[in-house]
Amino acid sequence: MASIKSDSRDKKRKKIIETAAKEFVKKGYQRANINHIAEMSGIGKGTIYLYFKNKEDLYIQALRESNDAWMEKAKAVVESGGDSLEALVELLKLDVLLGVRHKELAQLWITSFFGDNRRFAGTAASVLQEYYKLVEDLVKKCIEEGVFRDVDPVVTSYMLLGLSELTIAFYDTLFRQLGDVELVFAKIADVMLNGLKARQDCEAKPASSKKNVSKKAGGNPR
Repeated sequence: MASIKSDSRDKKRKKIIETAAKEFVKKGYQRANINHIAEMSGIGKGTIYLYFKNKEDLYIQALRESNDAWMEKAKAVVESGGDSLEALVELLKLDVLLGVRHKELAQLWITSFFGDNRRFAGTAASVLQEYYKLVEDLVKKCIEEGVFRDVDPVVTSYMLLGLSELTIAFYDTLFRQLGDVELVFAKIADVMLNGLKARQDCEAKPASSKKNVSKKAGGNPR
């Protein structure tokens, strides 16, 4: 019985977070109404405070809990074996796939950095560090193994993640006409990792990967 109650509570919490993300993205944090979020989540207005302290806590927990789900899948990619470059590509691909498939939560992150919700930029950056660290570790391995030239791993890692986030942000408006999200990511990854300048001596590995990350990308996102 306790397990059933716990499952029900978790489902309600997830529903509240998903509804809140839509509200925060659509109206911005200041104009978002916590009572309206409760109503749209199918719970009483006062009940929402059994799950979250206030509106600010709801916003922050939406960032944290969605990131936890993102991280669970990201760690599985990193720990699944394969070489460093392959793992890096799959990790970036996972980020894009989850972001496109779970638009509201992805947009919540994007608006935290660039939109109406920039008051949470510091919190979002702090939470994102865990995912970023996975990317940086793989970039460093690629440098150590001679797959990448001796570039700044910090700048490179932020650049790669930033391009992934831009792919998510612009997929519906700009990139969808080019094909499904996996095809678009493959084209962007090719440019990211192989560059633009023609080089006869370039022997970089292709950006495509053997693993099927799309199967790992379902479920609850960051």
